[in-house]
Amino acid sequence: MAMIDAHHANLPCPSEVRAWRIAVLILLAAAMAAAPLFAQAPVQTSDRARTLGKQLMCTCGCGDTAGSCSHPGAAFSGPCEIAKAKLKEVDERMSRGESDSAILQAFVQEYGEAALAAPPARGFNWFAYTFPAVAFAIGLALVLMVIRQWRHRMVMAPASGPGVSAEMLEHARRQIEREMPDD
Repeated sequence: MAMIDAHHANLPCPSEVRAWRIAVLILLAAAMAAAPLFAQAPVQTSDRARTLGKQLMCTCGCGDTAGSCSHPGAAFSGPCEIAKAKLKEVDERMSRGESDSAILQAFVQEYGEAALAAPPARGFNWFAYTFPAVAFAIGLALVLMVIRQWRHRMVMAPASGPGVSAEMLEHARRQIEREMPDD
């Protein structure tokens, strides 16, 4: 019995267990209540800046534009710090009176044409813009040529095989009449 009492002496009493559980629940509730405090602050930019930001790529690796950068399912949801900085710079340039094209050119000079969501149609980019339409037109022309060739062959193809004599036709008719019952 002494061994059992010594063993039970190391265990916390039920009121201590309840106190620890309550403390853990309070900490969890506090953490959940504080989570929105750590969320990303909304980007304070004008609609024009967000519209222009959709023409600039975000360089955080998300593959979105700076005006539509969001990270659903990540540690935070919303634009990253890189997108916020680009939108802030666009907004500042707009407040100084710069035109949209001048702002885009400034980003191209700083980051290269990769900064643009849709690079201008010149040089190799022109080929990338026109290739799908050219490839579709060539494919359509080839399909139409093949169809025309098939139709031409079907119309021009003569009947082949041995000729049928009048005797063979008469024999076939008599056989059909014998095998078919009269209705």
